[in-house]
Amino acid sequence: MTTMTRIHRAEVVGSMLRPRRLIEARQQHRAGEIDAAALRAAEDSAVDEALHVQEAAGVDVVTDGEMRREVFFDFFINGLRGLSMVPGERIRFHGDDPQRTMEFQIPFSVTERLSTLSCPAVAEFRYASEQTTRPLKVTLPSPMMIIGFWSEHSKSAYPDPFELAVDAAAAVRSWIGELTSAGCTYIQIDAPELCEAYADQSVRDDYARRGVDPQRFVELGTELVGSLGDDIPDGVTLGMHLCKGNGVQSWIAEGGYAAFSEKVFSRATGYDVFHFEFDDERSGGFEPLANLPDDKVAVLGLISTKWERLENPAELERRIDEAARFHPKERLALATQCGFASTSETAEQRLITEQTQLDKLRLVADVAHRVLS
Repeated sequence: MTTMTRIHRAEVVGSMLRPRRLIEARQQHRAGEIDAAALRAAEDSAVDEALHVQEAAGVDVVTDGEMRREVFFDFFINGLRGLSMVPGERIRFHGDDPQRTMEFQIPFSVTERLSTLSCPAVAEFRYASEQTTRPLKVTLPSPMMIIGFWSEHSKSAYPDPFELAVDAAAAVRSWIGELTSAGCTYIQIDAPELCEAYADQSVRDDYARRGVDPQRFVELGTELVGSLGDDIPDGVTLGMHLCKGNGVQSWIAEGGYAAFSEKVFSRATGYDVFHFEFDDERSGGFEPLANLPDDKVAVLGLISTKWERLENPAELERRIDEAARFHPKERLALATQCGFASTSETAEQRLITEQTQLDKLRLVADVAHRVLS
């Protein structure tokens, strides 16, 4: 287990709404209308703005908003060789509104054996760390997410999808090493797929339909994701983010953390922080927090990035007190349940406003500092 220097009471998860001008610059770059330097300048400006919003809100730790990424697991595309633009599997998102229920086809497939490139997050970290004095967190994808890119087109390179996950884990470990060598002191592993598979039978059924043994998925996922914390240097905080899909007012899975908490916490001993999605009834109650060792930090994702409605501070305080029945209050923190834009989405596409984003982060900071500090 690493040695944490402080607990960040008011947390963020990762992504922020992309400014429209950044999306336009990316489109112009693809069309050959602007060069790489102009795109990088647009990204720099967007990072600066994301940092300013988080600082103005008063949260204790910041990210670069993932402004240089098309999607939160972008490094599987830009940090690896072996993927091709061959459409792969479909992922189903569910929503309260039937229009939000949809299937998304992954546009990539693994078609060759993986080889690892240098970690794209190092450049993210180096730029953003020069623009802020606040602790800076960098997110990396869980290795099990690579199985989302395993399809019929992958079987010649990887007949066994779990061998692919093992190779992806080696890549993530190397990226962690590069980040810590660059001076990064807070790394977060985004592991929605592991949480989804533990929680929701329909997700496990979908893996079985694809030829992926769901029991082996959760067992190997527990080992691979947990093992990422085995060699973290002292002074580096390692977090794990758990949600069940962050579509536009939609999600992939439902269910509580009971099964997850019984298996994962005992393996993931090198982690310091666990980010939980708790913004509505889909995630069940706080009882599984009793299985989290008392020296770990539980970040309660009580504030939703899916909806424009601003949560009631008194209700947030009540829920924090409820969670404190199962985990020490001095080891609780507060955050949104996920990032504001897991893909390169603008405020209009995400169906919330930039003002809502600021207001929600301010709410995180205000309640956390009043109730938990």
